[in-house]
Amino acid sequence: MPGLRGTAAERLESRHAQRPARSMNPEENPSAPADIVVVGPILPFRGGISQYNELLYGSMKKLGLPNRFISFSRQYPALLYPGKSDKDPSKLGQSLPGVRYDIDSLNPLTWWRSARRIAATRPALVAFHWWTIFWAPCFIAMCYLLRRRRVRVAFIVHNLEDHDAGRLKSVLSRRLLGMADGFLTHSQSQKAALEALFPGKPVLCHPIPSYGHYPAPTGSLPKRGRLELLFFGFIRPYKGLDLLMEALERLQDSSVYLTVVGEPWGDMEAIQQAAARLGDRVELHLEYKGDEEVADYFERADFVILPYRHATGSAVASVAHHYQKPLLATNVGGLPDVVEHDVTGMLFPPNDVAALTQVMADARREQAERLSANVKAQSRQWTWDTLARQLHRLTAGPDASPRQSKDAHHG
Repeated sequence: MPGLRGTAAERLESRHAQRPARSMNPEENPSAPADIVVVGPILPFRGGISQYNELLYGSMKKLGLPNRFISFSRQYPALLYPGKSDKDPSKLGQSLPGVRYDIDSLNPLTWWRSARRIAATRPALVAFHWWTIFWAPCFIAMCYLLRRRRVRVAFIVHNLEDHDAGRLKSVLSRRLLGMADGFLTHSQSQKAALEALFPGKPVLCHPIPSYGHYPAPTGSLPKRGRLELLFFGFIRPYKGLDLLMEALERLQDSSVYLTVVGEPWGDMEAIQQAAARLGDRVELHLEYKGDEEVADYFERADFVILPYRHATGSAVASVAHHYQKPLLATNVGGLPDVVEHDVTGMLFPPNDVAALTQVMADARREQAERLSANVKAQSRQWTWDTLARQLHRLTAGPDASPRQSKDAHHG
């Protein structure tokens, strides 16, 4: 039976109801406290986390959850970034009201200044996005100063460790995560790992909602053959594009077409050689594409294919959900959280070219159309509003824990 004051969420709502209204725009009221300060990339930066923050920002504003977003004046040095640029050329010069671009990855003075500025606003929680070891020195420094000033911190954990993490990277990642008071993650496997590493700390889980900001397709790309597959996103070794190309060669079915759209983060010679052997069955677009072009590639696809060797959550899956496309995905990490076998897609074992070949042989356009309706229904369960509320529960501290199992997937 709940206590006299109700559940943690009810106490939280009551606490907010008693507070006077206050501006969420620091330019209008720079000394007003924010319940949550979110630290991470946002437009004009590229990538799934930047888009994630843009959509989270919109939902928090709509729901009236006082917040601030702190981003980077320089995210990565050009020499260390594997792509052409970490900024979206279509969004250069754009920003969102109240977002501060304070943190320079190469200037520790900006880390300390930003942490002091955040602490001065007395937030209930500072939530850092965690996805790569590059940010460990900066975030450790900021967390240290915030905790000294009695500000609680949490991590939105996209990757517990880098996909290519060695022992030193793993130790450093866990050292940083150990400074947190709570976590929000996007897969049950990551949730279980964090609970094992940090017992007693609240760990909430919510799948990444659909990336609904993408535009409608123009319908300019007609379908080909009996099956259209799409591999989308940054091309990194762990994503298994090499396995997909090998499986497609084994399939020897000239009516199955694959489109690859994404910027390579590594050597592509073997992929290009395989594509040359496969001829017009493979269409390579090895560069960053704007949202309008992306829309048409998703529209043409019957299935979006994720042959990942390992994974946590997947922003690609969220884009596929927006376009109501079922997934062919490996049964690893957070992918089974968003792919229910033969309901919203098909799962197959990782690192298994024979299984990948068979799943493409069995897939049918009519099957994809049937599964698409289920993808649409699933997308309604996981929204940016439910994600924003889930993150906000971490402001309740340890009181967030009792609700985590009930809300693990539904906010």
